[in-house]
Amino acid sequence: MSFDFSYVDVAFKNGKVITVNEKNEMCEAVGVKGNKIVFVGSNNDLEKIIDKNTKVYDLGGKTLMPGMIDSHIHPFLLALLGTEPDSPMISLFGGSIKSIADIKANIDRALAIKKKGEWISMWGYEAPNLAEKRDPTIDELNSFAPDNPVQCMEGSGHKCMFNSKALETIGVFTAEDAKKYPQGDIEVKDGKLTGMAYGVTSFLLWSKVYYPVDKLEKAVVRVGNEMVSKGLTSIHDMGALDKPSYHLMQRLCRERKFKPRVYMALHSIFGKPFSKEDNAHYLALGLRPGLGDIYFKIGSNKFMIDGGSSGPSCFTRKPYDHDPTLMREKAWTREEVAEYIEFINDEEGQATAHAIGDGAVEYMVEGYEKAFAKNPRPDLRHRIEHCTLTDQDLIDRMAKMNICPYVNAGIVAKNGGNYQRFYGERNKYFGALKSMLAAGMKPSLQSDSPSGPYGFECLDGAINRYDRVRNIQCDTTQAIPVLDAIRVATLYGAYGSFEENIKGSIETGKLADMIVLDCDILGIDKFDINKVNVDLTMIDGEVCYLSENGKEKFK
Repeated sequence: MSFDFSYVDVAFKNGKVITVNEKNEMCEAVGVKGNKIVFVGSNNDLEKIIDKNTKVYDLGGKTLMPGMIDSHIHPFLLALLGTEPDSPMISLFGGSIKSIADIKANIDRALAIKKKGEWISMWGYEAPNLAEKRDPTIDELNSFAPDNPVQCMEGSGHKCMFNSKALETIGVFTAEDAKKYPQGDIEVKDGKLTGMAYGVTSFLLWSKVYYPVDKLEKAVVRVGNEMVSKGLTSIHDMGALDKPSYHLMQRLCRERKFKPRVYMALHSIFGKPFSKEDNAHYLALGLRPGLGDIYFKIGSNKFMIDGGSSGPSCFTRKPYDHDPTLMREKAWTREEVAEYIEFINDEEGQATAHAIGDGAVEYMVEGYEKAFAKNPRPDLRHRIEHCTLTDQDLIDRMAKMNICPYVNAGIVAKNGGNYQRFYGERNKYFGALKSMLAAGMKPSLQSDSPSGPYGFECLDGAINRYDRVRNIQCDTTQAIPVLDAIRVATLYGAYGSFEENIKGSIETGKLADMIVLDCDILGIDKFDINKVNVDLTMIDGEVCYLSENGKEKFK
C-alpha cells in the first residue's frame, strides 16, 4: 500500500520491532502518519521521510510490538472492585485474604459506613487458599452482618456465598424454598441452607445488588487507563451489567475517555435469561456483530454453560481428581446448546459461550457440528470462551469448522498448583494453545480479568506454565514460545473480531496501535516475562501512556 506523504508525523528507530506479519519478520524502524502505520523497515530508509516536524523516538534496542488485544476481559467488573469499604464490590483478590477472619475484617469495615439493609458485595476469595481450606458458612456471614445482605463471591465468579438476608431477596427463607430454583443452584445439606449458590440462581442474586452509574463511569475510565499502561490497545468486553454497560461503554469510547478499542459481546453477567433476552432482541432487529466504528463495535452473541476452573465448578466429563463428590455446574443441556447455536448461526451472528470444562466444550463442538451440517458458516468465526479443558479430538473437530478458542492460559500463573490437584492428567490439555496452533487454529489469549492477570502476566502463564503464587512448575505440555504468545495476544485477537486487516500487527496501512517495552523481550530470560513493563502505548497514532521511565527516556 502506498501513501502520499512528505514526512511522517512520528518515527520509531533503533528498535527490535516485532511485526507479527506473515513471516514473523523483525525490523528496526516504523513510521506513522495520522492514525496509520506508513513505513516499516530500516533506520536508513526511515531517515528519508523524517523532517523537522517529525516526533522521533529512539528505542535504543528495546522492543516495539503491536498493542495487545485481550480477547476476553470484564472492564465493568474490574471497575466495581476496590479495597475501600465504600467500593461497589470489595476486592478479596490477592494474597492479603488468608483466612475467614480477613473476610470478616472487610465486612466490619463496610458495616461502619453502610446503613441497615444495604448490600455488602465482595469478590475474590479462594477457599483452597484460606487457612481454613473452606468457604465461609452461612452462620458466620449471618453473625458478621445480621442486618445487611452479604454477597461473598469466590474468585472465579461461579459460586458464591450469601447470608440469610441476601437469600431472602429472592424468597428463599428455608431449605424448602430452594426447590423454587434449578436443582443444586441453592445448596442444601442435612436439610439446611448452606448459603452457597451456583449457576443461574447465583447470578440472579447478583442482579439484586445496586451499583450507582456515576461511580461506574469514573471507575471504568480509570480501568481503561490501567489497561493501556499494561499494553492493551484493544479489548473484547465479554459482558457485565446489561444496559449500563452497553450504553456507558459506547459513549466513553466515542468521547475517547475509555482508551482501548472495544469489541463488546452481548452478554449479561446476571445469567441465562438475561443473556437470551439480549441476544434475541438484538438479532430480531437485524443487527449483527461489527456494528459500530473503529473505537466501539458490537461483538459476539454470548451465553454461559458452566462454572469456573478455580472453585472448581466447571462441567467436566469426569469428576474432579481431588474430590469426586463436588458438583459440576451445567446451566444448559446438550440439546439447548445445539438449538441455540443453530439459532445464532442461522441468524449470521457470532456465537460463543463460556465453556471451561471438557463437558461444556464438547457441548459446544457438537452444537457447531449440528448447525454446520445444515448451514456451514466457517466465515462467522464462531468462538468458545475459555475452552480450558479439551483433548486432541475436540481440537481437531474445532479446527475443521474454523472455531476460534479464547484461552485463559494466564490463569496458570495464579492458580496452576490447584489445577494440578483438581484435574490431574487433564492438565496436559489445560489451555491447549500449543495443540491448537499445531492444528492450524487461530486461538487468542485472554485474561478473564478480574479472575486472572492481564498484560504480560497473562503471557507469562502461556509461556512458562509456572504458578507464581505457590512457586510450583505446572505441566508444560501446552507451553508456547514467546513469539507464538505474542501472535495469539495480538493478531489472532484481531481475527476474532474480523479486524485482522486493520490491526494486530505492525504492517503498512494498519492502525498505529503499538507498545514500546522496557527491554528487548526476545533477549531476556523467558521466565522473566512477567516482569516486562510498558514504557509507551500508542493508540490511533497518539501516545496515550508514558511510564516514568518512558517520560525520562523520550522527553
